[in-house]
Amino acid sequence: MSGPGRGARLGHLVGRFAGSLRAPRLGAADLAFVHDALAPAELECWNRLGRADRAEAVATARAAARALGPGADPRWVAAALLHDVGKAETGLGTVGRSLATVAAGAASHGRARSWPNAVGRYVNHDELGARRLAAAGARPEAVAWARAHHRRDLWPGTGIPPEICEILAAADGESRPG
Repeated sequence: MSGPGRGARLGHLVGRFAGSLRAPRLGAADLAFVHDALAPAELECWNRLGRADRAEAVATARAAARALGPGADPRWVAAALLHDVGKAETGLGTVGRSLATVAAGAASHGRARSWPNAVGRYVNHDELGARRLAAAGARPEAVAWARAHHRRDLWPGTGIPPEICEILAAADGESRPG
């Protein structure tokens, strides 16, 4: 990746790394928000996330809900909360994930997806999360967004309206290409 998007992505990743090192415990209001948004099986998947990932998921879902406005469709709030559940399957902490991101960036994410190691699992957290959510009986929209959230080329096949994909991606700190 080159150009202005690269700097924004790097800044996003550095911010995530710093936030992971000092992730706050979620308060009662945040936990109530999560419990209200997720079905029991979805909540089980979300609870597998580490503290930093849970905090990031809540921040993403709250940002999505604000962007969607009053009466936001609960499917999209759930999708925002659950998009990264596959990270729990990677077995990597903050430093390991940072190193995996660098390795995948150096080799290309496409190539790293095929690696049978921790880097490959981390790059495939989208697919791992989608499988976990599907097996748990999560809403189809949450499964679809977990699978496609880092791969714009998959968005058209999700059944999620393009404007919702853009809102969910922006809430997750992903910059729009171009």
